[in-house]
Amino acid sequence: MGGAAEAADPELEAFGVLAAEAARHSTGVPGGVLARQALAVTVGTDFGVASDALEALVSRAKAAKRDELRIVTRPRGGGRGQYRVGRRGSERRPYDVWLEAVSPPMGSCACADYGKSGLGLCKHLFAVVQAELPRLAKGRGRGGAAKSATAPTAAATATAPAATASTVGPWLGWEPVRPFTGVGDWLERVVWRAPRSAPRGVASARAAALFAPPTAPTADRRLRRLRPDDPMARREIVSTLLAAIDKGPAGCAEPALVPLLQAERDRLAQSERAVRPRDLLRHLRSLKQRLFAYQLEGVSRFLTDGRLLLADDMGLGKTAQAIAACHVLVAAGRVERGLIIVPAALKAQWAREWQLFTDLPLTVVDGSAADRARIYQRRGGGILLTNYEQVLRDLPLMQRYAPEVIVLDEAQRIKNWAAKTSAYVKQLAAPWRLVLTGTPMENRLGELSSILDWVDETALEPRWRLTSWHAVRGDGRREVVGARNLDTLRARLRPCLLRRLRSEVLGQLPSRQDTAVAVPLTAAQRAAHDDLDLPIARLAASAQRRPLTQPEFLRLMSLLTQQRIICNGLAQRDFEEVWPTLADARRPSAAMLERLASPKLLELRERIAALAVDQGRKVVVFSQWRRMLKLAHWAVGDVLGDAGVRAVFFTGDESQRRRTQNLVDFHDDPSARVLFATDAGGVGLNLQRAASCVINLDLPWNPAVLEQRIGRVHRFGQAQPVDVYALVADGGIEARIVGLVGDKKALFRGVFDGTSDVVDFAQAGTFLDRVERLVERPVVDAVALGDSSDGADDTAVELASSDGPSDTLGPVTAEPVVAVGVPALDGGAAAVGASDAATLQRLLGQISIRPLADGRVAVEAPPAVAASVATLLRGLAGLLDAQAARPPAG
Repeated sequence: MGGAAEAADPELEAFGVLAAEAARHSTGVPGGVLARQALAVTVGTDFGVASDALEALVSRAKAAKRDELRIVTRPRGGGRGQYRVGRRGSERRPYDVWLEAVSPPMGSCACADYGKSGLGLCKHLFAVVQAELPRLAKGRGRGGAAKSATAPTAAATATAPAATASTVGPWLGWEPVRPFTGVGDWLERVVWRAPRSAPRGVASARAAALFAPPTAPTADRRLRRLRPDDPMARREIVSTLLAAIDKGPAGCAEPALVPLLQAERDRLAQSERAVRPRDLLRHLRSLKQRLFAYQLEGVSRFLTDGRLLLADDMGLGKTAQAIAACHVLVAAGRVERGLIIVPAALKAQWAREWQLFTDLPLTVVDGSAADRARIYQRRGGGILLTNYEQVLRDLPLMQRYAPEVIVLDEAQRIKNWAAKTSAYVKQLAAPWRLVLTGTPMENRLGELSSILDWVDETALEPRWRLTSWHAVRGDGRREVVGARNLDTLRARLRPCLLRRLRSEVLGQLPSRQDTAVAVPLTAAQRAAHDDLDLPIARLAASAQRRPLTQPEFLRLMSLLTQQRIICNGLAQRDFEEVWPTLADARRPSAAMLERLASPKLLELRERIAALAVDQGRKVVVFSQWRRMLKLAHWAVGDVLGDAGVRAVFFTGDESQRRRTQNLVDFHDDPSARVLFATDAGGVGLNLQRAASCVINLDLPWNPAVLEQRIGRVHRFGQAQPVDVYALVADGGIEARIVGLVGDKKALFRGVFDGTSDVVDFAQAGTFLDRVERLVERPVVDAVALGDSSDGADDTAVELASSDGPSDTLGPVTAEPVVAVGVPALDGGAAAVGASDAATLQRLLGQISIRPLADGRVAVEAPPAVAASVATLLRGLAGLLDAQAARPPAG
């Protein structure tokens, strides 16, 4: 039963800090009560986890007031007993709540949040506590003995003439706090709290026999040792407990236990529909393509468990496994209706792959709203192929279609809890659920949790402690220096996630050669790049003193993006001015290429000439920006044209029909040698039968995106060695990004591919700390000009090609992202670059210092110089004040 098992020591510093924090919020519950609960449910962890627990508790206490929860029924006289709690004006059935005690709050609730949160409290319990606390306090204030809201004493229960579940309390209980390590099976926390008047009946006796003898006279009895790999034994336990509850008196089980048992019963019933191994092999014989052993294992695992996140490394044939699974389910008579949801750009590819593997009919959902409605409403079943955008429009039609199997491809689309796509997709229910993604986590564990929520909603719960428990903090709560407790993560992922690495089946894959090509910056590039170091460092330094405002953070990201664009070339930065002068030039001359200040284009010309022309290979060229791809196409146009070959595009800027035609040409037309693609082409495309080379014109922040690009070509079915080239601007931010993204790779590999319980990041620090390391200029010089808010708008940054409609719940206000400059020291309009030491020397040279006759010293300078130097000194004074205010290290 939830609640603080023992009162936290009020002398503890953690208790005092948490109580003070809780008191800042209007929750209707004393801060000390919330602090005590936060510490009780995080025993054995650290302050960061307890702080997150307090935040989660405060959120639920506020929700009880915000949602206007009210008590529908209460026990006579209030206090300890059975309640029903619902929302004012709602037609939904109220939740059953058992209140064991008000202070400290203890109880149980039938809501899903109580079962998953691991807090021992939920908003419904808080609603009861908020209502009962003032009543009890009022009773005490009158001098009378208030009715106790705590468990009855042994003497009281011994003299009770006819004890029932409602007066003694539930004798079947459940402990809601999931252990912080290990699998944390919820069934292991079911307990038998033997009442003074023992339950009677055959069902109750059978239930009691499931529990081991108590270790102490007053201790709860626990279930005998469970075998997670024995579904038959688990099914027997669940059925016996449900029978005892059904035949026992009202209130004999805590409210939380009943829905948990019912959900487990349904899950186990699904496993009874599993396709047996011999039937699987029999039905796979009618598949048109042969599966490899690891693919057969993936299909078998899904058809046994019914729900699976298939997270195989890119290129190992997740699509083939999904098609084979659908083929077997239909052939075995397990399903009649299915729904496959993929990115819109991949629908044609899925249809082609489907025809390669199976003769099972597949209907592509397309056309007008009326056309799509007719497809969903037609009689009979079938497998339908749709896309994520259509889920937002056709959700009611899909729900009425009631698919029995649903496949999600490129499931990163539901990695964001707040996205509309996630919310809509998760409203689709099907007994068979297969989720495909090679990158189940790109940046944060919360992304993985969101995807798994549709597969197994309890796998990584409680969500509130996911980050704090698995992150290693370097300076309190800000600095993340590593990941921990990965053994627990892997144990909890194992039942619902299957991932095989490319290295595990390397014998079936061709070789891959990765080459980083260092490309020097021109002098103009270097100057433009380094000029941005100063405002970046100033913003990062400001963030050390206070949180950045939204405009400041957008400005910071804009400046970093500008540096990446400059690494590609000044021609991309100045595209609006440069492109009109290039479009009319039929052949790029050496002089024109030099004026572009983009050495990457010169390097690309050489690579394309060697690979696509001399060797006759097909090459995929990736960039984050469409403008860079247009420049690249212009730069290599004569190289391709002279050889009688051409290039095609897949950037998201083309129509669906044009993109499909380009992919067909790239596969089938020998003259289509180069495919220019943005990261829209790095998701889901299968190019292994066409290309054998990848060139990355720029490096994304996220290593998973980089691997997605390469995985389009280096994947199962590739018959040639694959060459991967990364053009990296030497000495620019792009070269330093390599170290920054290494930490993300370490966390990803630690969770999914490793065996160690701890990961140490090579470069510790928060994002803003790492930004400072990306800037070569010393921080003291960077902040010398004072606060960054003095800047003026400078140059708008080109948005990435992946920009599109907002996918968040609720209204979103889009703001232009601009880079903001800083005032020049000499009072001019131009921003001073980080390397402009000459300007500072010139200013100081115009200051004269001379002694006066009375012993004083005169400092003289022209007005403009005096104003600039004064600004410099004020900024330096602010820096020193901030440094003096910081607590000493250690």
